[in-house]
Amino acid sequence: MKFHCTYCGYKIETSNGQSGQLMTCPSCSADILVPPPPISELSAKSNANPKKSDSLPTQGFVYRRLFLISLIGCLIFGALTAIYSLITSSFDTSQATILLTTVSLGTYSMTGLCCSTLIGHPQHNRFGQIGIAVSVFSGFWAFVNNLAILANQEINNWGELLQVRFSFLVVAVAFAHCSLLLRIHTTNKTVQNVRYVTLGIIAMFSMVLLGNIMAPDNFSTSWKLISILSVLNVLGTIATPLYHAATKESKAN
Repeated sequence: MKFHCTYCGYKIETSNGQSGQLMTCPSCSADILVPPPPISELSAKSNANPKKSDSLPTQGFVYRRLFLISLIGCLIFGALTAIYSLITSSFDTSQATILLTTVSLGTYSMTGLCCSTLIGHPQHNRFGQIGIAVSVFSGFWAFVNNLAILANQEINNWGELLQVRFSFLVVAVAFAHCSLLLRIHTTNKTVQNVRYVTLGIIAMFSMVLLGNIMAPDNFSTSWKLISILSVLNVLGTIATPLYHAATKESKAN
């Protein structure tokens, strides 16, 4: 029996014996109820354009593969640079710049990889697209900026460059963090509320960090707020998937 996921439209094939049971969509990981055979008229209507539905997971897969290759490449290149520095017992400005570049590009690749999992999602597809755009733009800026540094190492505004770089990293990590939470598909109101509160905390935490990066003198007055938001951030990040898993298990039983 074939039917489409009610969340992402992905075509699923299963046996008739699973009708009425809960299963996890292989594309978006949402909890869905297997419809009874024959397929209802509503499902038949959604099957009228299967090409569009089937193309969504494929598009996300292409993005994920590209960002995964980029992430692996950055990790390998960074490791080789570090090994070379250890062998030669030297760590000059060029090597530091190369290592910082690979770390930055690796972080942006991770962001793109996380956000690409939302491509094709009926509700969060736009967020995934924005996250990928942020990842690509930040990575391009870091790459071009470091090429300029390698070409001319006499930089007078190192502080400003580091501020911009760390700002991009904070935004990228925030997008990656949020995209992982948005990957949790649930109809449980408690899980949804905890997730949205955690997303708000991530946004507040990122804005406070950005403010301190651009104005480091304010850290002495805002470190308590940063600490509180960090604790709440970790708590929400842990509680959301754990409670979701617990409700899934109880529902299955």
